Formats: sequence, C-alpha cells, structure tokens
Amino acid sequence: MKHATLTSKEEGTITEAAAACGEKFPTSSHGLHLAFVVPGILHPEKSPAQIDADEALLTFRTNTLGPMLMMKHFSGFLAKKKSEYASKEDLEGLPPISTMAFMSARVGSISDNHLGGWYSYRASKAAVNQLVKTFDNHLKTASGEKAMSIALHPGTVKTEFSKEFWGGVKKDKLFEKEWVAEQLVNVVNNVGIEGRGRCWDWNGKEVMP
Repeated sequence: MKHATLTSKEEGTITEAAAACGEKFPTSSHGLHLAFVVPGILHPEKSPAQIDADEALLTFRTNTLGPMLMMKHFSGFLAKKKSEYASKEDLEGLPPISTMAFMSARVGSISDNHLGGWYSYRASKAAVNQLVKTFDNHLKTASGEKAMSIALHPGTVKTEFSKEFWGGVKKDKLFEKEWVAEQLVNVVNNVGIEGRGRCWDWNGKEVMP
C-alpha cells in the first residue's frame, strides 16, 4: 500500500498525488474503481451576525473547492466507455460501476432546511450536491454507464468533527464511525446506475435536493 499526502486546500498537492497515481497505475492498463472524497470543516453560525468572511471562505475552500479539484485531477482515472481492464473477480466486494463518492450532508438539502443556521456549511454542502450532479452529467458523456458520481450523507458520527453536538442527538442516531463506514460502502455497492448523480444517506435513502 502506498500513501499520498495531500490537502484539499492546496491544488499542488492534489496534482502531485494524481501524478504519482498515474505513474504507479497507468490508465492504459489500470483504472480507479472506487474513491471516497471526504474533506469537511464546520463553523456553525446560528445567525447572520456570526458569519465571518475568512471562516466562510475556508469552509467553501475545504468543503466545495476541495472536491471540485479532486474531480479535476482524478476523473481521468475513472473507467471510460471502452475500458475493459476489470473482471468480475477483480471487482469482488466493489460496486459494479466505477464510482466517485463525495461526502455531503442532509443540511445541504434546500427542501429539507426547516431550522436555518449553519450558513456557510449548509451552502457548501448544497454546492457539493450540485457539483456531483454536474460531474455525473460529464461522466455520462465520457464513460456512459461505466462510471458515475454520487453524494453521501453519513448521519451524525462519533468523531471530533461532531463532538460538541452529541448532546442534542438521540442515542440511536449517533453512529460509530466503523459502522457508518460499512453502511456507506454498502450504499455505494447497491445504489446502482439508476442512483447516479444523487445524494444518498447511510441507510440507502435518497436525500432530496
């Protein structure tokens, strides 16, 4: 296993990681079959008065521009219409379709926004959903039904990211990270080509835009 260190806030590190992947796995004989893109930060503004320009820009740079740059530099590794380098045996435990999955959030849903707040985070995740749909439209042309893009909502997971909000979450809705990881892999493996370009939660239910 080879690790490549990159940060979603610095395009140069993403460029270098993609170049290293291209050298190790040339696209003439290899392809990227499954990728999870999961950068995320949260500045939870409760009112417009709490919006800070620098923090909001950092949120968008991390949560939205980061995934956009991953699309830019890694989309070329996804299967094309004529790609034939993976057998069914090679894909055991993987989705049948080359997939890039991007971490979104239910709060990125405009139709589900009944509480308000979290201005920059909500907007950045709504933008992720738009990017995923746009990117998937590109893949329809470039890859047909051999590659797709989806967004994922993991729920509230017991990590440092959400720690200060645990008290307001029902016990059965606060998930262990290992369990959620398994759930999301199952979602990706089972959503199918008809689920492309959309956002799915940890339980395989669609999160409406």
